[in-house]
Formats: sequence, C-alpha cells, structure tokens
Amino acid sequence: MTFRQFAFNNVKRNTRVYLAYFLSSVFTIMVFFSFAVNLFHPVIASRRGGAIELILGQTEVAILVFSVLFVFISVNAFLKVRSKEFGILLILGMSPKQLRRLVFLENMLIGCVAIIVGITIGLVFSKLFLMLLSSLLSYGSLSFYFPVKAILLTAGVFILIFLGISAITPRIIRTNSIITLLKGVKKANREIKFSIIQSLAALLLLGSGYFMALSPKLYDLNPFLDRVVLFIERLPYTEVILTTFVVIGTYLFFSQLSILVLHRLKENKKFYLKKTNMLWVSDLIYRIRDNTRMLFLVTVLSAVAFTAITGVYALSSVVKDESLKDNPFALTFTSYSSNAHEEEQIKIIEEMLDSHGFKYEKYKSEVIKQTAKDNQPIHIIKQSDYNNRAAALGLEQEVLDKDQALMVPVYVRFDPKRDKTLSQKNIALDNGEINLEVAGVAPKVIFYSGLFRNLVVVSDETYEKIKNIQEKYHSYSYDIPDWLNTLEVTEKLREELGVGEPGRYYWSTRIEGYILENQNKKIFLYVGFFLGAIFFLGAGSFLYFRLYTDLNQEKDKYIGLAKIGLSFQEMKRVAGIQIAVLFFVPYILASIHTYFAIAVLQTVLYSSVLKQFFVVIGAFLMLNIIYYFSVRSRYLNYLKGFTVR
Repeated sequence: MTFRQFAFNNVKRNTRVYLAYFLSSVFTIMVFFSFAVNLFHPVIASRRGGAIELILGQTEVAILVFSVLFVFISVNAFLKVRSKEFGILLILGMSPKQLRRLVFLENMLIGCVAIIVGITIGLVFSKLFLMLLSSLLSYGSLSFYFPVKAILLTAGVFILIFLGISAITPRIIRTNSIITLLKGVKKANREIKFSIIQSLAALLLLGSGYFMALSPKLYDLNPFLDRVVLFIERLPYTEVILTTFVVIGTYLFFSQLSILVLHRLKENKKFYLKKTNMLWVSDLIYRIRDNTRMLFLVTVLSAVAFTAITGVYALSSVVKDESLKDNPFALTFTSYSSNAHEEEQIKIIEEMLDSHGFKYEKYKSEVIKQTAKDNQPIHIIKQSDYNNRAAALGLEQEVLDKDQALMVPVYVRFDPKRDKTLSQKNIALDNGEINLEVAGVAPKVIFYSGLFRNLVVVSDETYEKIKNIQEKYHSYSYDIPDWLNTLEVTEKLREELGVGEPGRYYWSTRIEGYILENQNKKIFLYVGFFLGAIFFLGAGSFLYFRLYTDLNQEKDKYIGLAKIGLSFQEMKRVAGIQIAVLFFVPYILASIHTYFAIAVLQTVLYSSVLKQFFVVIGAFLMLNIIYYFSVRSRYLNYLKGFTVR
C-alpha cells in the first residue's frame, strides 16, 4: 500500500464523520461558482459599476470569508478528535513529518473532490440560476455560456483555501507528546463547576442586548425609560455594542447558565430519579461542557442565517406597501411660480394618460413658502386643499379655527413626539404677525416622501391673510388605479418632460421607485437565501460531526449500560432527548436572537415584518425537525449495532 493509498483509505474509512463537512463544502463551492457565473455573464459584465455587480461581488467575498473560517474550524476539530489515531501511528513508527503529510493529503483529497463536485453541480444548474436571475432583472433573457472565468476563479480560490489550511492545521497536532495524543481530547467526567455570577451575566447581557433592540418602541412609556432610550440612541456604534452583548451572552448561556439549569434539575430528586432522567441529565451536563464552543457557533450561524433570510424576505415582501406609503399618488407634478410652461406640461401629462387608456383623478394643491425668524423655510397649504387630498387617501377631514394649524409629516417614518418639527406647540407666520396653535399631526404623507422640508395646514381664512410669500408652488397629483402598468407611459413622459428643471418644476412617479426597489430587493432575496442556506448547512455540519465523534468516544459507556441491564428502548430515549436538546436549544435561542434583530430592521421599514419572521422560522423549524430525525435515525442504528447482540 502506498502512502497516498493509505491517505485515501483513511478518508474512505471516516466517510460517515466527514459526510456533512463534505456536503457543506460542495454546496458552498456550488453557490460561489453560480454567483461567479452570474457575475461574469456578458450582459452583467457589460454594465460595470451597477448595483447588481456590486451585490454579487460582495456576496462572493462573504462566501469566501465564511469558507475560510468554516474549513479551518472543521479541519481543526477533525484533527483533535483523531488524536488517538495519530498517537497510534506515531507509536507504530510514523515520523511527525509523515503524519503532517498524511493529514495534508487527506485534507487536499476531500477539498479537491469537493471542488470538482461543486463546480460540476454548479454547471448542471447554471442555466437554471441564470433564468432565475434574469426573471429578477430587467435585462431580458440571460443566455447560457460556458463560464471559463467562473471555473478558473472558483477552482483557484478554493484550491488556495484548502491548500493554505491543509498546510497550517497539521502543525496544530502536538507530535512531541504521544501520551497526550493517546489520551485524546475527551475530558475526564469529574464534577463540573459553574459560576452563578457568570450565569447571571449571561442573562444580563442577553437582556441588555434585547432591550437595546426594542428601545425605539419603548419611548414615551415613562420619563425614566425615555431618558434610558435617548441615552442608548446617543451611544456610538449602538449596533456593534448590541451584537457584542448578545454574542458574549450566548457563549455564557451555554458555558454557565445551561449547566446551572441542569444542576438545578439534578437537585430536584423527584424529577431526577424518575425513570431514565438521571442518565440523560447527568450525561447532558458533560456533553454541553464538551460542546460549548460548537453549540455557541451553531447558534450564531443559525441566527445569521435566520436573520439574513428573514430580512431579505421581509424587504422583498413589503416593496409594494412601502411604495404606496412613499408615494400616496401614482404621479405628482410640482411647478414653481416661475414655470411659464405649467399648463402646457399638465396638458402633455393628461393627454398621454388618456392616449394609453388610463383612468385617473387629478388633485391640485397650492403651497406657499416663507422663511421664519430662525431662517428655516415654512411650507403652508390651506385646509380645503388638504381635505381634498385627505379624501382621496381615505383620511378624516380637518376643521381648523383661524388660530389653529395642523402639522403634516413629510416622511413616511415619523415620530410626532420626538420630531422637532412635528412636536411644535405653536407656529408663527409672517414674522410673528400670525400666531397659530398646533392642533395635531396628520397621520401620513399627502404628497410624496421628502417633497417639502415641512408642511403646515392652516384654515382658508388664515391662508388668504398671509402676505410674506417667497415662493408659490402648484402641485398636481394623479390617482391612477392601474398604476402598476404605467411604466411605458412614464418612460414616454420622461422623453417629453425630462427629469425636471431646478427652480421650475419636478415630478415623481410611484412606478419608477417601485420597480427599482423591487428589483434590488429581489436580488437581495436571491443572494440572502443562498447565504442563509450556507450558514445553516455549516451549523448543521458542526452538529452532525460532534454527534458522531461523541458516539465513537462514548461507545464503551453505552456497552456498559447494556451489560447492566438497560434496554435499547431506554438508551434510545436517553439518546433521543440529548440529541433533541443539542438540536433545538440552539435553534430556539437563534430564533429569539432573530426576533430582536428583526425588531432593529423594523425601525427602518414602514410595514410589519412579523409574518415574514414566522414564515422563515417555521420553514427552518421543519428543516431542523427533518434533519433531527434523519441524524437521530442514523445515530440510533449505529448505537444499536454495538449494544444489541
């Protein structure tokens, strides 16, 4: 047998342990290759510097970073659990140099096969991925091409990754101490100590992180809480601090708090001495201690996967709702008093809409601008014009006295109690000659988001008395029920009217913003789904690997339990509970992390994303259950093989 054959047989013999790592590597390489095929496609490559190229390029970098960490951690873990095997090889006469060469060959063999399989699968599905991408973009059909650059990039990058890590990791093996290698990495099952202080710190850190995520929603509950919320908002790098708290809290949860909880179960004699509870509780303490880092890593990777997919799914799901709130009307044309062609331009718009068969309602408003004493502009609209728009948007009609005013939000996301403009109690117009009391705040934008810096509604009587007028705008808004089909007419109007002229007129449509946002959000969904899948499979790979290595190391324990009379059904129950805890505790904790991460995302969206959160978490729960029963079945079959005679 040659040295290379020996390395090949080693990999073949450990197929069961390496399987999840190999499959995760293949999937990661396939996704990287597929994105490279998209990135180097002639149509996309011809539009350099665009958003699509930027998103795909950044995704490739993210996959590379994950791949380096995933391969390094996996290979390092494989080497540690095989330390006894390495010790025996050294006793039999293998030199440390030969051992390092053996490990190098094994790692490169797995890596090269994963690269070949990943690229091959990617080639098979490349046309499907191109069709999927073309359906998301407005580029038309993306034809198939033979991706030489993508193949070379993928093969070159991953060969370097596997080569570098395969060269570095064998040096981790401590070949100078054969006794250390023969003892292995399994710690003696002595009494495990835990820190109550660190357990409380886990709760405090997680609670603080969650509180910071929810803090924007807690404002205005009581004065003390308001001060706390404002303090958090003024902190630099709030998101970094929040994430750090949650990450450290997660590690302490597994290393300290979970051990404390299991010890409390041991102290509950009524529970602990019931049936097989003693076995799974006491053994689970040691399993969690030995797998703290793995459980921590699985939780973090799962949380990243859940958050990524929930985030991009939520963003892509609410595009239409966001567009409706950003642009309450399908088209809005605003003209300055200096625009001599206003009537002609309005005629062009209406003739174009009529010629394309669109039904519409027109709402004309006049807005005047003046400068306050603090040199800030004030934009004013009369009550009748406001009510005209409010009726179109389904809002309540306002009735103002001559000494009253109504503040109107100019951006979709607003807080009337914290926004300096909207929280004003009084408004002074005409350099203090007209003083108005603010009667309230309108519920939504009535033009489109950001058209004016502010907007105040006054009674028609007060409006007519205003003398200090620096500018007068005429704004025409069109409510078009069939607005989703207005792209063609909008493009023709752009040819006629352009994008506008500073100081004369400008106009905006809902369909343009909707298409741009819809396309970008779909690309994020496309990318986020695969990134989330990579992280989730990586987490599953670590779980699979640890379960099987633990089973190999605990074979003698199960054989001993069988000899003293424990039935296979009882061992099956013990193993099933332990596997369930290792599978579902990280899932539950990651789901909680995701909920609060989505709460942060909710602060920049106008629509609720709870539905999307539950859909994604439910989908991952189903995958986790399927994966759990699959691994549990294989685990119990292996357990049955050496305990049932």
